[in-house]
Amino acid sequence: MSDPTPAPTETIADDDLCPICHLLILSPVLTQCAHILCASCMAQWADTSTSTTPLTATPLLDLTATYTPSLSASCPMCRTQTTAHPSPTLAATLAQKYPTTYALRAAEEEQDILAQRSNETGAESIVLLIGNKHRIERRSDDGNTHDWTFFVRVSRPEMVKEVRVYLHPTFRPPVVTLREPPFEVRRLGWGTFNIRVAVVLESWFVWDAGSDAVGRELALEWMLDFEGRGMQRRVRAKVRRVEGEDGESVSRRTRNAVRRVQAMGDGDGEFEV
Repeated sequence: MSDPTPAPTETIADDDLCPICHLLILSPVLTQCAHILCASCMAQWADTSTSTTPLTATPLLDLTATYTPSLSASCPMCRTQTTAHPSPTLAATLAQKYPTTYALRAAEEEQDILAQRSNETGAESIVLLIGNKHRIERRSDDGNTHDWTFFVRVSRPEMVKEVRVYLHPTFRPPVVTLREPPFEVRRLGWGTFNIRVAVVLESWFVWDAGSDAVGRELALEWMLDFEGRGMQRRVRAKVRRVEGEDGESVSRRTRNAVRRVQAMGDGDGEFEV
């Protein structure tokens, strides 16, 4: 019996090639500066080129939108500070236009991800966004009432077991433990104060050595900002995988955590204790 006829070679148009890897764009993301590239290429660029950013004012719209920390960086094409957002419509178009090539690209990237995560002793990057949203709730002669929402957003939520938020002692309760994303606390108040945070990893991860990290806990601080509509800053850190206490494989427990996060969806509710 003769071999099956090989699939025809697909010629990729130049506009459909990623400017970073020069392959068919996979899981395309669109930057604010109108460049299109692979999501993984943008993430790798952001991870290697972006350091912790100083405090900068951020429009409220950006703060409330779905945030993917690993895709926020200077654009690899024009070097403009930008964010990148998935384009599912373009992804569907490319998959339909180049079915064979797109399927091969997806399979290759999945293998690359599995190979990377199989190295359980290696350090992995995680990016956190910490800050607060703000608006004036009521104006009066004796001061203003501020409606604020403090948040910690992470690029790898499946790694995080809980986020403990330490508020001013006048709030009840003064300590809020958030066990599911979004990690946010919303309150009304009269004045600003310093919020302390402990980001606690799941038991099969530890923070890489650092002055603010001990074992599974990373300590952060944030001074509430009431001057504008919101402030934020990025924090980049490293984590390492360790074997689970019950002997369950790291890869299996990680997959289960990912499924749990995905099942929760993107909702915008508050989880407070």
